Amino acid sequence: MAIDTKFENALGNALSNVGINVNNSVISAIANFMQTELKSLRFYTLPDAVFLEMNTAEVEKSVITFYEGITNTTLYPADPVRLFLGTLAVIIAQQNAELDYKNKMNLLRYSKGVFLDHLGAFLHVFRLDEFPTKTTLKFSLQEARNVNTTIPQGTRATADGKIFFATDSILIIPAGELCGKIAATSLTYGIEGNGIAIGEISKLVDLVPGITAVENTELTTGGSNVEDDESFRQRIHLAPAMFSTAGSTLSYEYWALTAHGNISDVSVVSPLPVVINVFVMLKGGVIPDADGAEIKAVVEILNEKQHRPLSDFVAVYPINHEPVDYSIEWFITSSQATQFNEINERVKEAVKNYEAWQVERAGRDIVPDRLIKMCLEAGAKRVVLDNLYFTHIDKSSVANFIENPDRIIFGGVESE
Repeated sequence: MAIDTKFENALGNALSNVGINVNNSVISAIANFMQTELKSLRFYTLPDAVFLEMNTAEVEKSVITFYEGITNTTLYPADPVRLFLGTLAVIIAQQNAELDYKNKMNLLRYSKGVFLDHLGAFLHVFRLDEFPTKTTLKFSLQEARNVNTTIPQGTRATADGKIFFATDSILIIPAGELCGKIAATSLTYGIEGNGIAIGEISKLVDLVPGITAVENTELTTGGSNVEDDESFRQRIHLAPAMFSTAGSTLSYEYWALTAHGNISDVSVVSPLPVVINVFVMLKGGVIPDADGAEIKAVVEILNEKQHRPLSDFVAVYPINHEPVDYSIEWFITSSQATQFNEINERVKEAVKNYEAWQVERAGRDIVPDRLIKMCLEAGAKRVVLDNLYFTHIDKSSVANFIENPDRIIFGGVESE
């Protein structure tokens, strides 16, 4: 993204005026970040669109004023005509609300469901389908054989009799060997097949002569549901960038986000001319496996035949992570003691929402002040943070909160 020189100069002067002196490269980085953020926020800060009046009182006032004007009469509160028009106004307000909703379905900011699908179709952007879960199955023999053992493509195994995994290709266990491994894909699409622990897929559905055991040798991953409205809306918003054949940042972002339904954000960095590093982050700030389905999908879609310049060298990596382990101690006043349980739940929810916000996008700085503000709004009188400081996160990284059962500590009751 080209940086506006006037904006960069204004930012440098503003920092200098408050006594902050930084070099030009830092000012340039801050300006670039701010412009990128402002550009994405502009879409959500548009004025609210209202097509029709939906307030019943205002509709009634308008109807009565119109009636009195054309009939040159005054309708008093008990007048039957006024009562009839009041009933009519309720119906009109309800119809207005329905028409207002339908009109908003034509606007990207408000649209959802099938209406959003049709908006995307204008730009040839379609909702991502479900993806199946992947794993590796190991087939074992009770004893070595003198001949090869063949496991046909599509041989099924299951952990619970509900979700079945089928081998992606034929597997041949050479004579004299006891086992062999092969990639397998769930026959059920979506996230239901994710997270099956190693060794749990142990029931062979399609019997193969000589095979006595089967198990998955890695955690099942890669399944995703049909793309939700918000992710789809963001891709439609980025869609004009796909028409670029110059390898722009937004073009790489658009196609990478299109690769797999589990991907929530990507970062595109060019450390050297024609060298493009694409960093991939999954929903909830999850770091993908380096050889996982999501990374492979991005590599496949960013090909030189369609979606990147022939001269670009593109490498795709899991997003880097910045480990964060902190604790928060919060206090209430004596007058709040009777509300402890309610405030306690709200503080826990505030911490959860803060961490979700923090890992929502790559390159989002760690801002402790935001957590303090959210906890105070939840009802805490005072908040003390331990080991959580403002930290600049590079656009190729994301904060990664280490699991800590003692993260939230109630500090006690204090005076007003």
